[in-house]
Amino acid sequence: MISTEEKSGRTRVDTEDKLIAATAELLGEVGPRSLSVRAIAERAGVNHGLVHHYFGGKDALLQAAMERLVHSHHDYAMEQSRQQPLPAPLALIGDPTYLRAVVRTVLDNEMSLARTELTEDVSVPRNAMLHIAAQHGTDEPSVELKAMMGLGMAMEMGWAALEPFIFAVVAAETREEQEQIRISARRIRSQIMNELVAKDG
Repeated sequence: MISTEEKSGRTRVDTEDKLIAATAELLGEVGPRSLSVRAIAERAGVNHGLVHHYFGGKDALLQAAMERLVHSHHDYAMEQSRQQPLPAPLALIGDPTYLRAVVRTVLDNEMSLARTELTEDVSVPRNAMLHIAAQHGTDEPSVELKAMMGLGMAMEMGWAALEPFIFAVVAAETREEQEQIRISARRIRSQIMNELVAKDG
């Protein structure tokens, strides 16, 4: 038989989980600045007072949600790359909740939230950059490598965020043509990364 204490503990964990999941979704929908405790509680289906009771306030809940998002994204990215240090091309398309949350936190200038993947040491692009630097026999990435990784991130994030608009601009109207364009884009992105890895430091 489940004790009252165990039941209470499970209820707390379930409620915290609902609040974190709701916050993770809303981060990408409205951004951290516009996100209210009441909106989070409503999405989670709980009383808004529980945000303060369990997390002490909105900031700690935002941090918990971002931590969940970055760890989940890291696991997803590693699965997509088959545990290889270089991310699979255009894999970010498959993780829109993470992408939107990062974009919204940056747009809201909430950089401490946006940097969570760094403080949690699960940054896919940072780890890829350090891997490439090690391949070149150095612990510190060169300025050129940093610039190339930055451009690579911009391409990946830009494509994932803007794909419907990209397809509209290039007049890719059928699903078949869109998939062919994705395949070509993945091939081009892989060529760029391969050249980057092979390039002398």
